[in-house]
Amino acid sequence: MDSAALVVAAVALAAAVIGCALVRIVPAGHRGVVIRAGRVARTSPSGLLVVVPVAERVEMVALHPRVIDPLSVSSVTRDGVEVRLVVSVLWCVTDPALAVQAVPDARTAVADVVERGLHHLVANVDLAYLLRDREAFLGRLPVTVLPLVSPLGGELVDVDLLDAEVRVGPELLRLLA
Repeated sequence: MDSAALVVAAVALAAAVIGCALVRIVPAGHRGVVIRAGRVARTSPSGLLVVVPVAERVEMVALHPRVIDPLSVSSVTRDGVEVRLVVSVLWCVTDPALAVQAVPDARTAVADVVERGLHHLVANVDLAYLLRDREAFLGRLPVTVLPLVSPLGGELVDVDLLDAEVRVGPELLRLLA
């Protein structure tokens, strides 16, 4: 009788382990991205998700807006003045499958794209415009980087300027005097 109980317990334990390996819970506000053989097989909304153990893995992707804070960018304006901008970026995932495939991860990829976009924008404006119309300047950033962020499965929600530092060189000091 003891050996039969032991066998039943072992079978119940094996069934529980296999059951836990088959079912995943996707939290609210997330999407489950099922990856099989290194490729996205399917996505799942929040709730229970059944996967094939060993053959599939699940990445949970949060859909709520997230902050990249702070992001520091140094660049040179069109009139040759070095500027360092510190910005806070609010972004969210719009396509979980693309966000999972972003290399190395979606947050880092979005931060790199925003940095390149800020470099481009700063290089195309004068210092006076940058300081006078900061809001209009930063308002152009989401439009500028949209073609680069969309393939990563993300979207910029907001960009806030936290700090702007201008490096005044001797040439600029002579002009101001």
